[in-house]
Amino acid sequence: MWIDRLTGDVLRVLPDIVESGRYLDKIGSPGQRVKTGTDSILVDRGSRICVVKDSHIEFELPPKDMAQKVALFERIIETIDIRSDYSSKLISPLMPEGIVNEDCHLNSFEEKLIEVISVGHLHQISKRPRLDLYYEDEVTDVARAKRLAKGALVHLASHSECWQRQTLSGVIPKRVKARFSEDDYNTYENRVYARLLDKTEHYLSWRVGTLYQLNMTVSEALEFYKETNRHHRLSQEICRLWGQTFSQESTSQVSEQLSETLKRLEKLLEVVKALKQQGLYVLVSRTEQVAGGLHMTNILSHDQHYRHLPILWKKLKGVVGGKLITPEERQLRNEALNMAYSRYTGLVLHHALLPYMKQQFIAEWAGAHLELRQDGFDWSLALTSPDKKEMRVLLKVIPWLGLVSRPEEIKPKAPFTLIAWPNLNEDLENSDEAPTDGCWVPLSPFDLYVVERLGRVIDQILHRELVSDYGQPLQKIPTKSLEHINGLEGLAISEQYHEIRILEELQPETLSKVKEALLNENAAQQAKQLEHLNHKINQLQICPVCSSKTKLVPQQSNGFRISCDSCKTKTYFQRLPKAMEYMQELEGFVDFKKVGRRGFVVNI
Repeated sequence: MWIDRLTGDVLRVLPDIVESGRYLDKIGSPGQRVKTGTDSILVDRGSRICVVKDSHIEFELPPKDMAQKVALFERIIETIDIRSDYSSKLISPLMPEGIVNEDCHLNSFEEKLIEVISVGHLHQISKRPRLDLYYEDEVTDVARAKRLAKGALVHLASHSECWQRQTLSGVIPKRVKARFSEDDYNTYENRVYARLLDKTEHYLSWRVGTLYQLNMTVSEALEFYKETNRHHRLSQEICRLWGQTFSQESTSQVSEQLSETLKRLEKLLEVVKALKQQGLYVLVSRTEQVAGGLHMTNILSHDQHYRHLPILWKKLKGVVGGKLITPEERQLRNEALNMAYSRYTGLVLHHALLPYMKQQFIAEWAGAHLELRQDGFDWSLALTSPDKKEMRVLLKVIPWLGLVSRPEEIKPKAPFTLIAWPNLNEDLENSDEAPTDGCWVPLSPFDLYVVERLGRVIDQILHRELVSDYGQPLQKIPTKSLEHINGLEGLAISEQYHEIRILEELQPETLSKVKEALLNENAAQQAKQLEHLNHKINQLQICPVCSSKTKLVPQQSNGFRISCDSCKTKTYFQRLPKAMEYMQELEGFVDFKKVGRRGFVVNI
């Protein structure tokens, strides 16, 4: 039995093609608990076909042209995960400084390669290679023969079909056994040269792609320091997160260093590609490989040009590593990466919930308790009543380390469920225009808006919770209670229907009088509801942008407006004919790209 993490469906048979990390192994019959350790998740072993439970399963793997980006993403996720374990503070979910500093400088192989190419050793090998003579004996026409092979006379004497004619003095040959010589470029040293070019091109292509991705992210962060089209509060928050790893000055320095290194490596890559299109490389068989370690021949040891090949070979091996990972090790790493991405999603959630929970897992909010929970790989945000008798899940986030294209027509069973995935292939276009795409939310250290995305979703859900019952009447209010509370500020009373509505925050003494009047008439349930609604209005009056205390002003048709003098945030709530609408704007803007989570519209 298998559980589809994205939809919640239980499957007896897996589909023909499986996405890594999507399915959980369900042990036993329906109703039994699902394993929550990393060994319960179905991941690939680095190959397309794997054997699972005596069955062959075909996995969908990332395209080869994404291998570099995938490897960089995995390094970053592992680095953030390790830093989270050793840090008591909430670390930044953006790209760590160590990754950039590690890659922005030339390493020993690249420096040596620049030196060898600048002197011209590789070009000299390409133009004037060492070669061997290859000798081959062949029976051919006399006109083609330039040198007789050993045993040519014996061969001629025993093969009369090779005679032209026979005379008194001897035989005039028509065909003879001749020796031909050809230049042999396929020597061991030349194979080392050709395979070194292959490995160098692959490595430089990988490095250039990595540096390009790093440089693009750093340049985007640098633009935020100079950006004028985005609201300054959004820029400040993103720069604050980025500043936990980089300052503005170090960002500028790293950007310059990355650009310089990228430029030099791109030039190296062009030179290597040019060497592969001419000279010696095209004369060496591409099927001939250099197995094992290098064998130091006299030419590789003493030739003024060839002797640099073993040095480059050794340095390149030291940079890329020579040990191949086994399928079992790849499986364990993929399982660990899925759990690391789950913890990364939790880190982003903690950042998004900072205005409400202050880095805690449980916090008081609007008279109730917000609780952030982790269940296996998934996360949920729950609201618990003060007496802890009622609990509702407000949001569920399913982290899926999907390194391939998103599956189509995914509809999670649970409401308010988001699927977090890295979006490495940029499946979501214009991702800075909207925080989510249906049930999908991109979460990646490459994305500077990563906290803003979940932050906006959480703000919308919590404000939906606050305003959904604003202005709703409390019914079955006793007559004597109505008489005692009549005329109190902040209440709308209907004696005809025995109802009251709370339209603005009640002062403590007013709230106390109303509760006492209700409790004296055994209306404990109404008193509890009244206090709960008052907590919600109190929470609404805390500015979601700057946390200043504001004032809710009731409007017609059970609506309201709130204006913050400190940050110019305005919120409006109105009841439409068939729905309710809550809007929050920052200085007149609700555009996600411009203000992030600070502006939005919620239709209820």
